[in-house]
Amino acid sequence: MATVTIGLHELLGRTDLGLTQLSGPRADRTIRWVHICELPDPGLYLTGGELLLTAGVDFPDSRAEIHRYVRRLVAAGAAGLGFGVTPVHDEVPPDLVTACQRHGLPLLLVPSRTSFLVISQVVSLMLAAQERAGQHRISLAQAALTRAAARPDGVAAVVRQLGAALGGWAVLVDARHRLSSGGAVPAGTGEVEELAARLLAPGGPSSATAHRDGGQVVAQALGRTDRVLVAGREPAFFTADRAILEVGVALLTVLSGADRLPTPVAESVTALLALVLDGAAAEVEPHVAAAAGVPAGGEWQVVRARRAGAAGEIDRAEVATRLGTPLAGLLADGGVRALVPATGPCQLAADPRWLVAVSAPVRWAGLPGAARRVERLLKQAVAQGRSIIESPRTGVDGLVPPAEAAEFALTRLAPLAGAPAPLIETLRAWLAGGGNWETAAAMLGVHRNTVRHRVATAAKLLGCDPQDPDTRAELWLALRWLPEPHPAQT
Repeated sequence: MATVTIGLHELLGRTDLGLTQLSGPRADRTIRWVHICELPDPGLYLTGGELLLTAGVDFPDSRAEIHRYVRRLVAAGAAGLGFGVTPVHDEVPPDLVTACQRHGLPLLLVPSRTSFLVISQVVSLMLAAQERAGQHRISLAQAALTRAAARPDGVAAVVRQLGAALGGWAVLVDARHRLSSGGAVPAGTGEVEELAARLLAPGGPSSATAHRDGGQVVAQALGRTDRVLVAGREPAFFTADRAILEVGVALLTVLSGADRLPTPVAESVTALLALVLDGAAAEVEPHVAAAAGVPAGGEWQVVRARRAGAAGEIDRAEVATRLGTPLAGLLADGGVRALVPATGPCQLAADPRWLVAVSAPVRWAGLPGAARRVERLLKQAVAQGRSIIESPRTGVDGLVPPAEAAEFALTRLAPLAGAPAPLIETLRAWLAGGGNWETAAAMLGVHRNTVRHRVATAAKLLGCDPQDPDTRAELWLALRWLPEPHPAQT
């Protein structure tokens, strides 16, 4: 997913900063980060989307050098240039104002009362707020799209809801005509048929994008069907919009009867898995089961995997084939997450080139809990250098009714409910690692002394001796039976 950004106009609207645009295009630019640099060629250290701040230390003197400076910033993708006056310069160099206007770079005057540090802090807070708002919007859209998928006219309902969620429009088309739409498609939007034709042509791409009049139009093929989703809005799609679009594509793919979800919709598979494993939306179970080639109502296993050795590009289609499911997605951490029908052993777990964590078989409603457990199991697998398959409720687990087991766990671990969140996860990791400080530290990504301190703190709160084998067994069962989420885990 792309990085969260804010608009330059939002920053200019902060009256407490007192920023003023002196020259350059007035159309809004997106800011990804703030960078402070006094080097003669800052472009070497930019990745695009930065607001560069400079006080003009060792700034070029000649007109030609100033124009070269600005051209380099534009070539590096800078979102804008903020020039701070005093103590080095009493005013912004006039040649810089001219150069930014000529080469299309927004130039901001930073008053002497506003420090660069304050600007950087404000942008950081604005980006964080934007990310939180985006996540909330994504969550609301996921719920609405899932409800739409459960309607008798599921496909049309999802398209309509997607257009509303994007604040734009969406159209589902095939090779012959438009099937359904959501939102008002602007007149003269020829990109709909044009992009759809490109995707449906033999050997065509799986997705395509077009820009028009400050807006953006995106087309995405729905798996191996003859259908294409085309969506657009003004302004262009931001991070949250793209995430919502991926969920819509994933739902429409399974609703459209695609027998398999191939590589071209890998991002949509990842989005669908996030939707299912984060909330186990009951409405989409029949469609997901159909996409996986199994009847609804059966048991599933959640799989998390990563390469055991050197990192390299992962072939999603190959991994999906070995797992026996089309529902395998690539994650940002370089690993794989998959939803697998519980019909047999996991072949990938036997491959020494992979570290795999596999949950015990669960019904649909148990998927979110299984997903959380398997994340912990993967950390344990990495620390121990071996794949781990979670055991079903047998042995002692099978002797104690779930309700009584949960009550025991909540009572035994009650002293940790108000404690810092790392305590319970540290205790779990330490016990899972056989009481080994180094193993637990590797699982948690902290120093072994941090593990020692947390375990000692937890033991003091629980009033127990963690070195006693009976106590360890009791705590381990309590942690296994602890309902999720628990106050000490959130």
